[in-house]
Amino acid sequence: MTKLRKVYFITAIAFLGILAISPLKDYFSEWRAVQRDYNRYIEKLPQKVKPSPLVLKQIWVSKLNRIDRCITCHTGIDNGKLANAPLPFRSHSQIPHDIATFGCTICHNGQGLATNYSDAHLPSAFWDKPVLPARYLESSCGRCHINENLKFTPALNRGRQEISELNCIGCHDLFGGYRKSFIPSLNGIGNKVVNRNWLTHWLKNPREIRPQTKMPNFILSNKEVEILSDFLMSFKSFSNGVKLDSLPEIYVKNKDDDNFITLGKTRFSEARCISCHAVEDKGGHLAPDLAKIASKATAAWIFNCINNVHLLQPGVEMPQYGFSTKETAAITAYMESEFVDRDSPADTIAVHQPPANFFEQGIALFNQYNCGGCHDLSSEKVSLSRGPDLTAIGSKKTYQIDFGKTNIPHTLYDYIDAKIRSPRTFGESARMPEYQLNKADNQAITAVLLSCQNEPLPREFVRTVPPPAKFDPQGKVGKIIQKYSCLKCHTINQTGGTIAPDLSVVGSQLQQKWVESYFKVPYSLRPIMEERMPNLFIAEDEIETLTDYFYKVLVDDSLSMENGWDNSAEAIARGQGLFREKYGCQSCHIVGGNGGYVGPPLDKTGNRLQSGWVYHWLLNPQKYKPETLEPHAGLSEAEAKDLTAYLMSLKSEK
Repeated sequence: MTKLRKVYFITAIAFLGILAISPLKDYFSEWRAVQRDYNRYIEKLPQKVKPSPLVLKQIWVSKLNRIDRCITCHTGIDNGKLANAPLPFRSHSQIPHDIATFGCTICHNGQGLATNYSDAHLPSAFWDKPVLPARYLESSCGRCHINENLKFTPALNRGRQEISELNCIGCHDLFGGYRKSFIPSLNGIGNKVVNRNWLTHWLKNPREIRPQTKMPNFILSNKEVEILSDFLMSFKSFSNGVKLDSLPEIYVKNKDDDNFITLGKTRFSEARCISCHAVEDKGGHLAPDLAKIASKATAAWIFNCINNVHLLQPGVEMPQYGFSTKETAAITAYMESEFVDRDSPADTIAVHQPPANFFEQGIALFNQYNCGGCHDLSSEKVSLSRGPDLTAIGSKKTYQIDFGKTNIPHTLYDYIDAKIRSPRTFGESARMPEYQLNKADNQAITAVLLSCQNEPLPREFVRTVPPPAKFDPQGKVGKIIQKYSCLKCHTINQTGGTIAPDLSVVGSQLQQKWVESYFKVPYSLRPIMEERMPNLFIAEDEIETLTDYFYKVLVDDSLSMENGWDNSAEAIARGQGLFREKYGCQSCHIVGGNGGYVGPPLDKTGNRLQSGWVYHWLLNPQKYKPETLEPHAGLSEAEAKDLTAYLMSLKSEK
């Protein structure tokens, strides 16, 4: 009995000790220390800030099934007076969401129930969603904003664009409605490439030849490069049975004639080919550098490409120019004489003997590296060997990741970043190529992939922007727009590129006579712009068809001016005063040889623009072009009319 009493006594003492320690442990907890530091900090501020009670705080978001205790330490999160305070006391930056409605971890990750720093922020044995670094924070926006590019998510927008341009959908299933980008067909490559050594060099490392290329480096062995070169050079036929036209007699006779070559150089310059193509890295980067094209492609292929590139490469966005046969031949002669790699090694195709089974080995390599995911190649033996499904890569658990022998931190975002940057570090057998992206692009793509999660969200939290209906004009207009690849640069009804102005309401913006003359001799309104409208040598009847369509279909009646406008000398004088004095428009626009280069020169506005468009643009430029640098000056309707009168008075007599 005595022994039992001793056990009971010792147990009671231990229990009392535990009861005594628990309050002390709570009193000295990390979160209480933070709150005490906060109260001491605000006492020193010149402005009055309400102290924090020493209590555990939390946000309960029932719809998201989350309890976040982050505000226990982040006490000044909603106090604008603490915008410059140190962390964790600093107020949250301005966001379009209510913290009480969304909580914290839905955007930042981390363990919401934790009350100490390491458990709340860092990876742990039972929680593999640490707080996201700032560089990946925009990934959370992508979970709710589907297919929507927001102003405050530049990295996410950039990553989506990179994924689209790199054609990642060719190998991976991805969430977000990505479409396959145009990639050149490999059909006929054996009749395109003039030098087999060029092809082997390209396959070995594409960026050594073209630094701006989107083609990745597959890190092929020398043997693989040789086999693939033999395999590809065996494809002599182009898509749909198209064959190269023979070089015309005028080319054969005059290809070395200086006057003929000069004609080609003149047409090349007039067509502004360098708006899209660079030459020795000078010019545009929308298409391949042409500096060494004659050492890559045959003269016959160059001639046929200029004559009608759409026959050789269906879907390519290069326009078909309206050159005559003589002009096309002269441009070919110029390119053959000028755009040559003087250091290119001699071609060995005449003496090279492919191995007997080169085709079987080549098709095996072609399929192994999933080349058919990007390139079309007409062979029944081509098959797709796609990579992993990435539609829910952002929900992958840490224990599911094979980090191999790498020493990177064991987090999902570090794994994805390293995988994109150097995939072979996870194993030599990996098929994924190296894209040699810069740090910003690598992080942007990582942010997009982190947003690809399978955790269901309530419908009211998700905003899905459906892709716009594709603008697809029919008949003669459609054929002309397709022929000249107008939608590569211009947008019409939310379809097309953003390099050049939107043409959706061009019939209410520009004067018809100006458009007709511009088609004949296009010029840049902004000399500082790199990409410029090329001279497509459009035929007269095509110009008539396009302008007729512009002024019957692409119009907006709301851009007319109600009750007209006053073009009296008094109104023009008032407008000139507003332009030069009150609003200082000449800071950005040139008039009479004086002014800035930010906006287009306005000397001939009266010959170019319609008055209704000028008036409505002045009232609210961002309504018609949200990304414009033109400020919203807050003009009154009377001021806008006077400025319109002045601008429309700026015209030439011709």
